[in-house]
Amino acid sequence: MGKFSILDTLRNIINSLVNSRNAITQNKMVSSRVGNDQLKAIYISGIGSKIVRLKAGYALKDTIQFATEKDEEIFKARFQKAVKAAARYMIGFGRGIIVLYNQGDDLSMPVSAPFDPMTVKLKVFSGDMVTGISPSLDLMNERYYKPVYYSVRGVRFHYSRVIDFTYFEPPEDMAPTYDYGGISEFELIYNQLINDGVVERCTPTILEKNSTLFYRVEGFKAAMQDQRDTDIIRYFQEVENGRSIYGAGLLDKDDEVLSVTQALSNLQEADTITLRRLALVTGIPMAILIGENVKGLNSTGENEMLVFQEMIETVQSEYLEEPINRLLGLCGMERVEFSINQGRSPDTQIEFESKAIQNAQILYQLGEDHEKYLIEKDVIAKDDYQSFFFPEEMEEPEEEPTPTFKELNAQLETNQEN
Repeated sequence: MGKFSILDTLRNIINSLVNSRNAITQNKMVSSRVGNDQLKAIYISGIGSKIVRLKAGYALKDTIQFATEKDEEIFKARFQKAVKAAARYMIGFGRGIIVLYNQGDDLSMPVSAPFDPMTVKLKVFSGDMVTGISPSLDLMNERYYKPVYYSVRGVRFHYSRVIDFTYFEPPEDMAPTYDYGGISEFELIYNQLINDGVVERCTPTILEKNSTLFYRVEGFKAAMQDQRDTDIIRYFQEVENGRSIYGAGLLDKDDEVLSVTQALSNLQEADTITLRRLALVTGIPMAILIGENVKGLNSTGENEMLVFQEMIETVQSEYLEEPINRLLGLCGMERVEFSINQGRSPDTQIEFESKAIQNAQILYQLGEDHEKYLIEKDVIAKDDYQSFFFPEEMEEPEEEPTPTFKELNAQLETNQEN
């Protein structure tokens, strides 16, 4: 049927059983916000922390291209740690903010001048601590339905000094529910995390039950009726404490137990489907999420790496590039871009560059700008001719010292006498 489908709108007015078994009419999608306590618990859990580390770690792992080497050095020395922390909080809590200030600033006031990247102070806060205040309701305002102030533990920060890393954007009418921030990755995959936890919990329980022994004790039933079973249970409890961590069951000798073994059926299938659903909603291939080799004949893992890399590039372009450039802009630094040839193995990288050079040769023969093509494909670096031939012009002029109040008065009196 292609992209079209048929919806059965008939309803049987006689046979109610047919109607009750119709999944479309008996089910609907619902959603509810996951509380901060749950997000914190998932954030520090094994699978939650791994998802955060995979997404934030790979997205910021030597993938940023800077305009100058000086900007790169400043970023790594001053901003890299704060940006990585904000990215992790963004994925885990839907928002992570970086607050910029100088010593003695009134944090509730707008920024009046660019910050010095070498002296500016940075503070990073996770989304569970941040509250958006006073959103603008003016449709023509660039801050429409975005907070003018951010509050952390009762302290207000003006938006002009806040770098807001927000994750998946909720519908507009739900924005106040999320404090005008983003939806956490954990909330998007909450159902899958619960399913995975159920499968994980049932495994040791069934194994423990498989290890249970049953003793047939003569007169045990009568002892229970006369409330004389305490000493018997205590005796076998001490015996079992010396055997293993698992307990034992007690039966009357005259009772017969047909079977005490429980089969661990379909556990692998249940485990696989929960992991597949996690891989589906996170965009992380199952082999990478688990950390195992790709299964199947003729499977090289190239498709899995392609899917993973596309997910990483989406995180970079959708959620990281704009706030990082705003951070650098507030500090008087040039814009940056993410590399376009990430995640390739050395052999794949060499193959890519070889094809790019071949294409550049064809462009050269056609009279096109082949050098610009190679720079865009990140095969060669852009030469800084200005700083090479005219280094003195690149040096920043020395700032004249600011005159004191006495010097200004003296100069004013001299001008009046003249």
